[in-house]
Amino acid sequence: MAAMLLSLLILNIVFNKKIELRAENAIKNVFTLDSDEYLNYESENDTGSLYYASLVYMGADSENRDDIYQILTPKEKKLIDWYETHPSDEMQRAKINEATYYMKARTEYYEDGNERLLAYVDVTGEPELVKEISFGVLLDAFVIAALGAAIGYFLGKKLEQNDKAQKTFFENTSHELKTPLMAICGYAEEIEMGVITDYSQAGRMIVSQTERMSKLIEDILYLSKMESGTEPLKCEPIEMASLVQDILMPLEGIVNRRNLSVSLELDEGYVNGDPEKLEHAVANLITNSVKYACSQIEISWKNQVLSIWNDGGELSTEDFSHMFERFHTGQNGNSGIGLALSKEIVEMHGWKLSAKNDRHGICLSMVCHS
Repeated sequence: MAAMLLSLLILNIVFNKKIELRAENAIKNVFTLDSDEYLNYESENDTGSLYYASLVYMGADSENRDDIYQILTPKEKKLIDWYETHPSDEMQRAKINEATYYMKARTEYYEDGNERLLAYVDVTGEPELVKEISFGVLLDAFVIAALGAAIGYFLGKKLEQNDKAQKTFFENTSHELKTPLMAICGYAEEIEMGVITDYSQAGRMIVSQTERMSKLIEDILYLSKMESGTEPLKCEPIEMASLVQDILMPLEGIVNRRNLSVSLELDEGYVNGDPEKLEHAVANLITNSVKYACSQIEISWKNQVLSIWNDGGELSTEDFSHMFERFHTGQNGNSGIGLALSKEIVEMHGWKLSAKNDRHGICLSMVCHS
């Protein structure tokens, strides 16, 4: 900003000096003309162009001032009055009312006496134009500087928020991975010490925790690939009914073990989406419902809307507001990134994912159109 102010100051000095030099040259030129040449000069410059010097007759020693004033214009009278209050043999810059002039007086000597002439150049407008341009540039500079400072501030805040979010993400990831790992280590140590005799049950718990850890790692890696921008959408027509049924097939075992009732109402229809990413998103939604359902799950596909309902109980307003956040811990103590990942995939397609309390349970809805 200091450099900008210095540049504007130098620019003003240079432009004003150029105006002064051009006015001085015009005054010198007009003083070199005789009477006939001056008449031709006036007729050639009757357009009033800038840096055109005019002469004002100030009178001879023998003439009366009042007689001279009778033939002068109001502007010429003001010029003479200003000069007489600021007499000098050098060229001067005068500000008279709203007009700006450069002027210089000269005495012509003759055998029978002498006469005074005042040459002037009206430069009104040009110095003001330079000031206006400088003010405009300065204003633009201030606006740009203020805008730059604001952008820098918000970018800094955004980076700070991103750093904080990243730190929280890694802390939560470490915690989420540590929990199943500690459970696996605990069962392994108890087996080694002979504390556990039901190896079948211990094996099931170890497998369960291993699957939990594997799923979490898979989601983290998938999320990382998406955020890196290296995984663009590769869209093609997808039959949603077939996709849902394919996802349910490997879940039949857990559904049967928990005696869950799964009701399907799937209309025919296609969506244009990325098969791999969409399968990941829908699988997370269905797995979440299977995990929390008490006895019933209902899945419907109608009018480009996929709805997945389970009777696992309603959520509080607080839990709903954070439902799709990474590693949000709900009132039952569960957390993860599955739903957050699903929401990001759905929104990548330009669709919407929402949740609501419905019939003493939760209904997830994926609207597959803009």
